[in-house]
Amino acid sequence: MKINQKQETGNQKQKLFSLKFNVSSFQFASGQMMIIAIIFLAVILVISAALFARVAGFLRFGSNSILREQATNLAEAGIDYAIFKLNETAGSYTGTGVTEVTVGTIGSFTTTVQEKNPPNPQLKTITSTGYIPNKTNPRAKRTLKVDVLISAESIGSSKIDGDAYTVGTITTPDPTVTGTKYQNQPASEMPTVDYQYWKNQAEAGGTTNCPAGLCKYDGGVHNLGPRKLVGKLELANSAYVTMDGPIYVTGDVEVHNSAVLKLNDNFGSNGSVLIADGTITVRNDGELQSTNATPKGYILAVTTSTDPNQAISIRNRGVNAIFYALDGTAEMRNNAKVTALVAKQLIIRNSASLDYDSGLASAQFSSGPGGSWQIKRGTYRFTISP
Repeated sequence: MKINQKQETGNQKQKLFSLKFNVSSFQFASGQMMIIAIIFLAVILVISAALFARVAGFLRFGSNSILREQATNLAEAGIDYAIFKLNETAGSYTGTGVTEVTVGTIGSFTTTVQEKNPPNPQLKTITSTGYIPNKTNPRAKRTLKVDVLISAESIGSSKIDGDAYTVGTITTPDPTVTGTKYQNQPASEMPTVDYQYWKNQAEAGGTTNCPAGLCKYDGGVHNLGPRKLVGKLELANSAYVTMDGPIYVTGDVEVHNSAVLKLNDNFGSNGSVLIADGTITVRNDGELQSTNATPKGYILAVTTSTDPNQAISIRNRGVNAIFYALDGTAEMRNNAKVTALVAKQLIIRNSASLDYDSGLASAQFSSGPGGSWQIKRGTYRFTISP
């Protein structure tokens, strides 16, 4: 019995040892799994962090690209604004300087306008910088530069400085052409004037039937316009007539012997129209005068006459006005000088001078001399923003 009890006791100890060994083995296996899980989790975290960094970088790059594109659009808006102001101010605009122009809630821009290789008033450089959201704390900034130009031609003293284009021939030896003569060229489309619009504007102020067909201002100081005159209009012998609005004359217009037709200074930089169904003649120190504003407001003297000889005749005086004879001939002689002239045919005699500035500020007219500031092709460029 004792021997059996000892054997049973030995067997129990052996089973207990085996149980402890198995439990220890089981605990060791569980530790390995934990380490593997931690390593696996670390790898996942590293890969996720790398992917997150790439996605965040991509999103940041996309956001910055959008901001830069918006800044570029604002800089282009600044260029358009500067060109508009150049046309509005007859080329005298110099830019916003350090003052920024806000565009809605998106951002702002600044512009500068400088002559290129001065003195060269017909070629300027516009520098425009766009800011998102503002100049003080910009998240994005882009700067653009473009050159803008406007042509100016001078014809004077029977001389053309530069090239000359004509649908017919150019006589020799007068005028002298310093450049190339381009003769028998295809006709260019003539600028147009809304005749009926200006006639209606003048008639809205009332109609005067001229006595014996003649409305004459002979000396003295007068005001005229807006008005329709049925007959001929004559200003003579130092008469001083202030033009207060459009004037429509069904006959001829003649200004002579030191008479003056002066556009009212209240027009500022805007102008008004004198339109005649007959011819327009300015001679013997007669004058058509602009406003005193800067830039000036001009009288646009228009004739619907088809006279092949003298639809417009300007003699012996400098006339600070713009003349249109779209269907007739304009003649200048004896030191006559005008600001601008458009005609179907032009005759210049005896040292007359036509200084045509195609950049005249004439936005108030339905059609003016036609010039405007435009971007010079091939000069659009980015610059490095500071």
